[in-house]
Parts: sequence; structure tokens; C-alpha cells
Amino acid sequence: MKKRFLGLAVAASVAVSMLGIGTAYAADASLNVVHGIPGVDVNVCVDGAEAISDFNPGEVVTGVPLPAGPHDFKIVAVGDTCDDTAILEATGVELLEGKDYTAIAHLMEDGTPALDVFKNNIKPLDKGSARLTVRHTAAAPAVDVWANGSVLLADVPHGASATMKVPTGVYAAWASLPDDYQPVIGPDVLKLTNGMAYQVYAWGDSEAGYAFAVVALEVGTK
Repeated sequence: MKKRFLGLAVAASVAVSMLGIGTAYAADASLNVVHGIPGVDVNVCVDGAEAISDFNPGEVVTGVPLPAGPHDFKIVAVGDTCDDTAILEATGVELLEGKDYTAIAHLMEDGTPALDVFKNNIKPLDKGSARLTVRHTAAAPAVDVWANGSVLLADVPHGASATMKVPTGVYAAWASLPDDYQPVIGPDVLKLTNGMAYQVYAWGDSEAGYAFAVVALEVGTK
């Protein structure tokens, strides 16, 4: 994971140079990256430079600084370069100063690959609280999301995102088909701690199986 972080840090410096922005402004925005496409290892390119090499399904990178402004993201197969044909790409993605984003490569409900960028809530929290964001990015229909035996979110469609403040603690989390109890994703045990924001991404498909990927960010307390 350290190697991957350094790779994105290098890409950030390349982006700064390409955009003609001084290094003092390199941390204007923060980017997290999630690989949510089963069965394929990839390289991730940022503004024409390889940022993450040999990125495997389910892996997560967090807290990478990038200058505010537009950026181009490209995902290629392992062994290819940033000049080769993309598996996925997004151009001119605007990152705003002081904001936090997560880019996720995933499958649409019909199995089509997609690359989406979400803006995250990183405001400080009340003491004893954590922030939980659930995002349905798996090739699956709507699901119910459970926490410690109770429905947390009902009938969540593909592509939906919900954010809430929750008490800190340990949660058993899973997803089921609507109005059912049997897990189709999970269960996983999540330990939510004070002053942290968690994004839980459902990813995968029926052939390779489903899983959760978690992005954890320290946001502090009021």
C-alpha cells in the first residue's frame, strides 16, 4: 500500500508541473481510489502518468494530494502503458480546493464497466460519532443494507449513495435482497471509531462474487 501511495504522490507532482502550478498548492484536493472490478488487475494513470501499478480488485488507496483543477484519469490493463487503449477513462474531472473525492472503477448493474468520482463529506464530527457512507457500486439490483441485525437502508438501488452519522462501535454489516435477511454481500465486521468518516462500497458481480471495500478518513471532532 505504501508503494501505491508513493506512485500517486509522484503523479500529483507531475500534474502540478503540467498545469504550471507551484508545489505549494499541490495539496488543494484529496483523492481516494477504489478498484471494484473483479477479475482484472490494472494500472491507473493520472494526467498521463502512471500513478498506481498492479492495482488488484478490492484494493483501496486513500488521501492522495492533487492540485485543484481538472484532471484526466485512465485505467489500463497491467502490462500496458498510459498511451495504450483504456479500459476506462474520465477526462476533465474537476477537483475543488479543500475537498475530498473517491474515484471507483466498478460495474454497472448490467455488468458494464464504469468509472465514477464521488465528493465526500469530511466535516468534523461530534465526539463519540463516526460518519458512514454506503455506496452501491456492484453489478446487482437494489439491496437492503443491515447493521447489527437491523435494516439500516432499505431498497438501495445501484448507484445510490447515502451518508449518515452513527455512534462509534463495532457493527456487523451485510446486504440482502429487498425484504430478505440472507446476506448476498458480506457479512463484514466494521469497527467505526471517533472522528472518522467511512465509505463502504459494495462491488463485484454474481460470477466472481460480491464484497465490501472500505475507505476510512480521519476528519476529527468538533
